[in-house]
Amino acid sequence: MSQNTNQNTTNTTSHKQEGAGKHILAFIVMIALTAVSFYLVMNNVVPKNMILPFLLILAAVQVFLQLFIFMHLNQKGSSYYTVFMIAGILIAVISGAGIMLM
Repeated sequence: MSQNTNQNTTNTTSHKQEGAGKHILAFIVMIALTAVSFYLVMNNVVPKNMILPFLLILAAVQVFLQLFIFMHLNQKGSSYYTVFMIAGILIAVISGAGIMLM
């Protein structure tokens, strides 16, 4: 009985360490994406007409990282959250395109 409890504690501890490493890595990636965005804008690396699409792509990557890593959307046991998130992004893209084309 005591061995079983000890194994459960060890599994829980290793899961917490794995999660912390994943969170730290995602945080570093998000900081790097922010630095890349800043660099692109400040140093005129990308043509002015392409800066917005680049920034939107980097922002979308950050949003997915935040939702799936920090908010654990991939661990909820249901795909409803993902479906609603994709639907929201689709509505936002259509609305943004409509506003830009007006």
